[in-house]
Amino acid sequence: MKNNTLRVFAASLALLAAAPLTAAEPTPADPPAEKTEKAAERFDLTPAVKSGDVSQVTVKLEAGGELIVADSEGEEQRLPMSVAADLAYAEQIVHWSTAADERAVSLRRYKTADATLKSDKQGTRRTLPGDARDLTAVLAGEQFVVNRAAGETPLTREQVDLLDVTGNTLALDRLLPSRQLAVGDNWEHAPETIAALLGLDHVGVCDVNSVVTGVENSQVQLRLAGTVRGTVAGAATEIELRAAYLFHQKHGRITKFNLAVKENRKRGEVGPGLDVTAKLTLVVRPAAAEQTPFDAAAVTAAADVDATAISRVLVDASRQGYRFQHSAGWFVTAEQAELLSLRLLRGGDLLAHCNVTTLPARSAENAATLDQYKADVKQSLGENIESIAASEEWITPQGNRCLAVFANGKVKEVPVQWRYYLISTDGLPQASVAVTIEQDRLDEFADADRMLIDSLELLKPIPKTAVLPDRPMRR
Repeated sequence: MKNNTLRVFAASLALLAAAPLTAAEPTPADPPAEKTEKAAERFDLTPAVKSGDVSQVTVKLEAGGELIVADSEGEEQRLPMSVAADLAYAEQIVHWSTAADERAVSLRRYKTADATLKSDKQGTRRTLPGDARDLTAVLAGEQFVVNRAAGETPLTREQVDLLDVTGNTLALDRLLPSRQLAVGDNWEHAPETIAALLGLDHVGVCDVNSVVTGVENSQVQLRLAGTVRGTVAGAATEIELRAAYLFHQKHGRITKFNLAVKENRKRGEVGPGLDVTAKLTLVVRPAAAEQTPFDAAAVTAAADVDATAISRVLVDASRQGYRFQHSAGWFVTAEQAELLSLRLLRGGDLLAHCNVTTLPARSAENAATLDQYKADVKQSLGENIESIAASEEWITPQGNRCLAVFANGKVKEVPVQWRYYLISTDGLPQASVAVTIEQDRLDEFADADRMLIDSLELLKPIPKTAVLPDRPMRR
């Protein structure tokens, strides 16, 4: 679930666009002089967000619509879906800038992070474990990461998606124009800001504007509307936006943001298509400085954090007997009893396929040799293989024995490389990892499978009768 996939009824768009955030102002007889004076008043819409600022954030999402999938014969199917999500967290700003191309960093302590997802009569609940509530958030251009600190076990894809919500508070105040405007004045929004706000990977067309509509109780009332075309996980999407929000003059930041979204997304390489609408309510309550939730050591570590270093994702396949980490570009696309399939996207394009298979355990005395494994690979590929590009044996950082065989060949006249890994240890089932990449993209691939291999842990499989938490829907 990506934040912008969430949906409520289409009517919410019109309702939100028309409804004010505060009580409606009375409509007295309109003295021309008073009207002119009010229209001439100008408001400084420059955000005052700075390092050390602390706020309490609550987010509520309600969504509904249709997932667009392909059936076994490739025909399009539409399945009803709905989502309800609640988030609440304390956020401490580590670094922030009005510039959309500069890094923004914060520390977050989540009190609540829950979502209920339903699709085609199936439902699941998604939440954060109790030991994964203190997280680091980094916004760098169009890349947003919220995860555990470097060196800690990362979140799973499902947990990351739960937190990557529309209305990202690191991007929210970048909506402001940083200048004085009067009622009726409007301004355009930067594509990078809208991408970060909606959780898009890239924005190609951005026609989104805001306008000043009034002021009440030291809060400037603003409205946003427009259309965005971009991509999410390589899939093309078109989004209509309507929002009403408040800029608090005393606090110098947006304190309430109501958003309605209507999205049409094409089916992609790693997820279904969508025909959805969503409604979001986000409230930011600035807190006193003494309510700082994080100590100086945590702030120092976050200030220098590398977004790539904390963008790792955990795949916990305990039932199959293993778990591993991978970069954010890999996506699990299928999961069966003994087979897990992944695809790697780079720049929105499909770059590689990977299958992880569980095999029976073998003792050290009966374990395959590298020559035997090489022969098995040749036999498996048959006429497709042209040469063995490399073969090697080593002990992984997890203490497992790894046999690796890289083979070059062709599939339908396209030169490809197959990378086979056999990972084993005494007393536990083996894991076979098979990766496929086109040969002319090997430089771009840059050994993107090595993190998976180095981090893979072999585990005692959980019995099939054991009860595990529901697996969430894939994005």
